[in-house]
Amino acid sequence: MQSAVIAAFFHCCSGKNKEVHRQCPTGPNSWCKFQKAKFAGIKFVDKSPALPNSVVNSIKQTYMDLCDQKLLKKCLHGKTQNCNESFNNVVWSIVPKETFVELQTLRLGINIAIILFNSGFAGLLPVFQKLGVLTGPDLKMFYWSLDNTRIVDSTRHSKPSVKQSRKKRRASKKSKILKFEAKEGTTYKPGEF
Repeated sequence: MQSAVIAAFFHCCSGKNKEVHRQCPTGPNSWCKFQKAKFAGIKFVDKSPALPNSVVNSIKQTYMDLCDQKLLKKCLHGKTQNCNESFNNVVWSIVPKETFVELQTLRLGINIAIILFNSGFAGLLPVFQKLGVLTGPDLKMFYWSLDNTRIVDSTRHSKPSVKQSRKKRRASKKSKILKFEAKEGTTYKPGEF
């Protein structure tokens, strides 16, 4: 995995005046167009400019630190975020990352996400008061019920019996996938080009 990450780094650094594809996988199924063309006996013409040496030198050490074996081992399973507990998930539910928004809208969305993440929906009530928005008892009860449901679900999901059943379901699903892959072959790999 480490060599694949390093190959991707050097591949991205190369361009029309600087070809750095020695680490890229070779053969007809390579994700590297240079190596694919080389295998086919075709001259590859790269039109993109290479990254300047100053940029490569400034990011190389950080990139190599991120390629550390211990760090990459943590990412092997491909699921590195728990979307249920992720602050980013709260931000993206308010301001989707696929939609372009202005800076002011983004800041507002992030501030709302901070309130929701830290205090739940009930945290919005003081904001409404400061803005002069009148809130009725129905809204307060609705926000309280949303927060209460979230807490109850979180408590239920953290029980050992529920965790155990989740592990069993995951193991069952994984065995089905492995049987399918043995029969059909690998169809998807996270992080592959």
